[in-house]
Amino acid sequence: MGAMPSLVPASSGEACTVVIEDRTFFRECVLASLQAAEPSHEFQAFESVPAWAQSGVARRTSLLILWMSAPSMRPESDGVFSDRMRQVQQLPEPPPIAVMSDHESADFVAHVMSSGARAFVPASMGLDMAVKVMDLVRAGGSFIPASTLTAMAGGGERARPALELASLLSPRQLDVARAMRKGLPNKVIAYELAMSESTVKVHVRTIMRKLNARNRTEVALLAEQLDVSR
Repeated sequence: MGAMPSLVPASSGEACTVVIEDRTFFRECVLASLQAAEPSHEFQAFESVPAWAQSGVARRTSLLILWMSAPSMRPESDGVFSDRMRQVQQLPEPPPIAVMSDHESADFVAHVMSSGARAFVPASMGLDMAVKVMDLVRAGGSFIPASTLTAMAGGGERARPALELASLLSPRQLDVARAMRKGLPNKVIAYELAMSESTVKVHVRTIMRKLNARNRTEVALLAEQLDVSR
C-alpha cells in the first residue's frame, strides 16, 4: 500500500466529526442520523481515509468514526478496518477514533480498542447515547460499553452489574446523578434539589469516586447505563 498523503491545510469552519465508510447508502444513513441528533455540530462523510485526508476538513476533524462489520457478515472487514486504522495513525496529528459495529463480543471489542480506538459504539446503543459518547471522546475521554467491561473484567470494580453499582449511591446521590445525566450544572442541581451548591459538589465528588468516573460526562454515561431514573 502506498504512503498516505499529508493532511491538506484546513478549510475555514468549526471542528467537525467525520464518518469513514465505503458503502454509500450506509454512509449516508449514518451521516443523516448523526446530523439529525446533533444539528449544532458539523458532520462530514467520506468513502476512504485518503479521501478524507486530502479534503479541506481533515485538519479540523475532532473525531473520526469508523464502521466495522461483523466478520460473519463481511469477511474482509477486519482487513479493511486494520488498513484504515493504520492509514489514520500514519498521519502527523491523527484525531481520536470511535468505532461503530454490529458485532459486540468482548474479544472483538478488545481487538478494536487495542488497535488504537478511543471508543466502541455498538449498534445496539441508542442514538442519543452514541452522541454522548462522541462528546466524551472529543473531550479527551474513552468509552467501552458496561456489558463489555463486565465480560472482560469478570466483575471488576468498573464492571459491576448495574444494580450493584447503583446500590453504591445513596438516594440523594442518585438524585444528583439523575440531574448530572441531564447535563445540569451544580447551581441548577442545588436549586432543583433544595440543597446548597457546596453539598452538590461533595455529592458529585463522591459519585465520581464510587463509580470510578474521571469527569462529569463519564458519570452521565454511567448513569445512563445504570438507568438511575428508575
